[in-house]
Amino acid sequence: MCEYAEIEKIKLSNGKTIKEVNEEVRKEVERIYLEGWAKGISIPFWDKEGNYYLANPDGSEDLVSYDINTRSYQIISRTADKGKGRYAYLLNK
Repeated sequence: MCEYAEIEKIKLSNGKTIKEVNEEVRKEVERIYLEGWAKGISIPFWDKEGNYYLANPDGSEDLVSYDINTRSYQIISRTADKGKGRYAYLLNK
């Protein structure tokens, strides 16, 4: 079985390695969060278990339920205080 470090070196049809593509995706996701937060928008994300969260502009995080029909969120609980959320590190960049 391959180690992830070996997989990262694989060149794709676009000439980039998997590692390069992963880095570009990470930067784009960070840009989206920062741009949304600058407009006061909480950005949704979900975890591996399928739970939905909102990453708030102050660096806090809320567990939410998402209604696909109305495209709306209802806050269930605060899971991280101001500056302690999963993406809060972006505020210090």
